[in-house]
Order: sequence, then C-alpha cells, then structure tokens
Amino acid sequence: MDRKNKHFLYPEYRIFLATCIVFVAAAFVFDRPQGIINGLGRIFVSRGLLLTDYMVVGGIGAAIINSTLVGVYSVLLLYWSGAKPTGATIMSLWMAVGWTYWGANVLSIIPLTCGVWLYAQLKKRPFADFAVVAILGETIAPIVSVFFFSNPVMLHLGIEWHLSLNIIMGIFAGLICGFLLPAIASAAARMHDGYTLYNIGVTGGMIALFLAGLFKAFGVSVPTEMIWHSGDNLRIAIFLYVLFAVLIFIGLRLGWADKTNHIKKFKDMCSQTGHAPNDFYQGYGDSSYINMGLLGIIGTTVALVLGGDLNGATFACIFSMVAFGTLGKHVYNVLPLMLGGIICAFLNTQEVNAPTNILAILFSTCLAPIAGQFGWGWGMVAGFLHVVMVIHVGPLTNGFNLYNNGFASGFVAFFLVPVIMALKREKTPQG
Repeated sequence: MDRKNKHFLYPEYRIFLATCIVFVAAAFVFDRPQGIINGLGRIFVSRGLLLTDYMVVGGIGAAIINSTLVGVYSVLLLYWSGAKPTGATIMSLWMAVGWTYWGANVLSIIPLTCGVWLYAQLKKRPFADFAVVAILGETIAPIVSVFFFSNPVMLHLGIEWHLSLNIIMGIFAGLICGFLLPAIASAAARMHDGYTLYNIGVTGGMIALFLAGLFKAFGVSVPTEMIWHSGDNLRIAIFLYVLFAVLIFIGLRLGWADKTNHIKKFKDMCSQTGHAPNDFYQGYGDSSYINMGLLGIIGTTVALVLGGDLNGATFACIFSMVAFGTLGKHVYNVLPLMLGGIICAFLNTQEVNAPTNILAILFSTCLAPIAGQFGWGWGMVAGFLHVVMVIHVGPLTNGFNLYNNGFASGFVAFFLVPVIMALKREKTPQG
C-alpha cells in the first residue's frame, strides 16, 4: 500500500470488517451486554492453556466478542504495516478470529506482535513482510498469559505473587518468543517443504517444546487444563451455517459484478495440489470466498455427523479450514485426509467423538498438499497418521502451543513425504 494512500482500506479488509459486524450481532443474540462484559473480564485473566474453551470461561457471547476484537486488531495491524491483500493475509484474519475462541486474546497477543516487529527492525525489513507471522503468532499466546496470571517460575521459587512483576515477565517472554517466530518459521518451512499448511503451528510447537522442556528440567510445574463446552450444537450450528452461506453469497455477488465464471474458476482451483505456490485468492479472486464457505460447511457437518460438540475448540478447527480456503485447501484435497482421520478414530482406543479425535480429523486438512500432490490414497494415509501423531505429541508442549495439530502435522509431513518420494522413485523405470 502506498503511504500516501494509507488512509484507504482495501476492499478485502473492509469485507472482513463487515463480517465482524455479523459476529458482534450474533454475540448479543447469545448473551446480554452485562454477561458479555463480565465474560470478557474472565477471558482476559485466563491462562488460556490448550485446551481452554472460552465459551465456558466467558460464555458464547463473550467468546465471540473476544474473537472479533482480535480480528479488528489484526486488520489494523495489516493496515498499519501496509500489507496488501493476498491469500496469506486473508487467511491470517480468519485464523485470528477462529483461534481466539480458545487460548488467545488481545492482551496476550500484543507482546508477541512487538517481538516480531523487533525482528523486522533488526533485519531492516518492512514489518509488512512479517505481518502474517505476527498475526499467526497467537499460537503461543498462552506463554504470555501463563506468566501474567499464574507465573509458575515465581511459584516454583516461592516468591509471593505480584501482578506488576508477572506482567513484566509476561511481556518479556512474549517479546522473546515473538522475536524467535520469523526465524524459526523459515527453518520449519524447509523441514516439511510446504506439505503442511500450518507452518506457524510447527514453529510455535518448537518454541513451546523447548519452553516446556526448560520448565520440566528445573522442576517448574504448569498444570494443564481441559475446559470443554458442550450442549449448544443447534444454536452454534445455525450461526456457522448462516456465516458460511454469507461467505458463499459474497463470492457470488462479487463475481456477478465482475462477470466471473465461478464454475470454471472453481474447477481450476480444485485441480491445484495446494502445494506452494498456492495463493488461491490471487489466482481465483472472489471464487475463493465460495471455497471458504464450502469448506466451513463441510467441517461443521463432519463434526455434527460424528457426534462432536460445536464449541470454541471446534470453532478453531472449522475456521482454520475456512481460512486456508484462500491458501491451499479446497474440497477435493481435504476430503481424503478427513476420511483417513475418521478411519483412525474408529480404530483407536478413544471414542469416535472424543475431543482429540474430532479436532484431529478436522485439523488433518492442514496436510492438503499431500493429498493434492500424491492422490487420495496417500491423503488418507496422511489423515490416519495425523490423528495418531496428535494423540502422542499433545502433552509434549504442555498446552503452550494452540496450533498443536499444526505441530503434529509437521512430523507427519517430514516422515511421510520422503517415504512417498522414495517409493515413487523405486517405481520409475531405470534408463
């Protein structure tokens, strides 16, 4: 964005802000103003460790408003940095509003954003180059909140709880972790070669893994949480289906104005593997909104059919599918992964609709490039292995990494893709 035109907000960002108005209206359908205000207070002082469902902590209305606040904050960040709309920036906005239903809020995100900004200053590069990383850095927001509101280090040392000291330590931890994010993200992308779309999940997992290991080595205990909302499937399903119908309408409406052939564009989009370069928004424009809406409908329907709960956690899963509808996911490369995950859920020791199974099935779609590149068979294998890996990897990060499924997917991609490549080479006739 040219600095002289910085007062102008790109249409894509205005569309997102208009959607945020829908969120706010929905929040007041779910709860009264006083209940929302009180609920936001409880959310802001929550540790937010995985898994903390803000629909339980603050109520559905407050959870929606918290999500909207982070969405608006993210738009302002893109506006301030001058970042132009791409599949990645639009994706980051939808990830921001999805993932703040559990574990992240504006207070815990700001120190991480500042850490990324410091990295950009050190490298003498525009902050716009790292704006998406800064937004997705919410993945490790619980690290900041834990220091703010429980400070396990001070408890371990037997030092009396002091809010000012906790806030200083939380800000310092956020600055360090935010500073590390861009550098590690670059290395993580090379590790999995783009075969998982959740690169910041891998990055956040690495940071969380080392922090959890450091705490454990010195005997610092951080009790994990399992706060899970249930019993509101009907109301939440109506909200989600209406929202995704609005997204489809937006895509169709914008396309009509531009005389877009959506059928052709959608077919072309679904012929893409999802592996980089995978910017669907720049390649297919308004049709990507239709793709986003369809992915949201698929995710919501799968969760309901399997008997899962619609809550803050499944919001994050479904919104991550929607978000990457602009950057690598489409109907044909997510279905085999979900099918493989469902098969694993029926075979493993947990109930099919257990939280870990439901979340892992929906999040397995981050491996869409594997299904797109190597076909349905390998896609099902990747989905199956993803559910297995999530069950094992979860405890390693002590709840510090919200994109824990993204972390697990990095291992699946790192393990499975070389195997696929080797087998394909074996089948190649030797000259």
